[in-house]
Amino acid sequence: MENIKFQAPIQKSLTEDFKIKAFTEIQAKCIPLIMEGKNVIGVSATGSGKTLSYVLPLVDKIVGAPKRPTKILIITPTKELSEQILAVVKKVARHTTLISMSLYGGKSFSEQESDIKKGVHIIVACPGRLKDHIEKATIDLSRIDYLVLDEADQLMDMGFLPALTEAIKACSNRKQTMLFSATVSPEVQELVKDFLPESELVQLQNTQPKEIINETFCPISNELKYPFLRFLLKHKKIKSCLVFTRTKDEANALGAGLKEDKYEAVVLQGDMTTHQRKKALDALKQKSAVVLVATDVVARGIDIPHVTHVINYTPPESLESYVHRIGRTARHDKGGEALTLYTPDEEHQLKKIMGERAWKPSKIKEFNYQLKIEKRNLKIF
Repeated sequence: MENIKFQAPIQKSLTEDFKIKAFTEIQAKCIPLIMEGKNVIGVSATGSGKTLSYVLPLVDKIVGAPKRPTKILIITPTKELSEQILAVVKKVARHTTLISMSLYGGKSFSEQESDIKKGVHIIVACPGRLKDHIEKATIDLSRIDYLVLDEADQLMDMGFLPALTEAIKACSNRKQTMLFSATVSPEVQELVKDFLPESELVQLQNTQPKEIINETFCPISNELKYPFLRFLLKHKKIKSCLVFTRTKDEANALGAGLKEDKYEAVVLQGDMTTHQRKKALDALKQKSAVVLVATDVVARGIDIPHVTHVINYTPPESLESYVHRIGRTARHDKGGEALTLYTPDEEHQLKKIMGERAWKPSKIKEFNYQLKIEKRNLKIF
């Protein structure tokens, strides 16, 4: 860290606001390359500190720049991620005069247009709303200097390639392009080939979850799944937890059940409005809620450092989804616990997803909680 020198306002934010004494591995490797002007592809596990890897050097580059034209464009797949990244940008730029804003659907288009006209140094955008502004000529990306594609694998998974391609081409005079991702899918590889042919690859990610996450697989009958969830919340004295379901209906039903049983629970799923989603996320962040029941809409990138447990109430549909889900705990090298509940009908598919290597007892503990819970005759509830 002592070999990386930032301008005084950024250094002040780093030491006084972030209180960072040492960079993570992805930060230590990416920051110097970006400061040197290289195009960078950063691939590392969720929770490894990718956001600061590009925000610190890019904000440092534009300290003192005029607010027109916009200098930095960061494209990210979800509203929640855009707000989270914007919060990091504002914190890094706290001791500067730099102006930043987010662009995503659900907010007033005309207000966004007005803010862009007033001048803004940094924009964090979701592809859909950004495409709207490009097509209505309410934004000019031709003088963007620095373009970042964050959570590129999720951008591809969510079908944003057409909007993304349009935005990248609109940034025709950019000096640097950066792509960050937790995995390198074939779609991401194609994106790299098309738009980052000359770039430095920093790849730290592996396909296995972080060792500091204690993983447990819990076979349970379907009728005991909800009582068992309540058992876990009480037995483990959980203070901050994410509970994942596969569908929106499951999330709504589970959240309603927990609230009816007097648990401090909130729900976050894709059909909710921007305000509702932000309110739910803030409740967990501000510790007014203990449990956030969610679909995979929050499985990637969301950073809530104090989350100690992730419970897969219904198993994920892929190993990639599993890794992202449980990556919501053990943030910033803290420990965490992930529990996956599965019924006999789900066992074969789950083992197929995880692979034999990941399922070995030496790697992942497997307890028959169902037997224990039946012995207690659910009296704990």
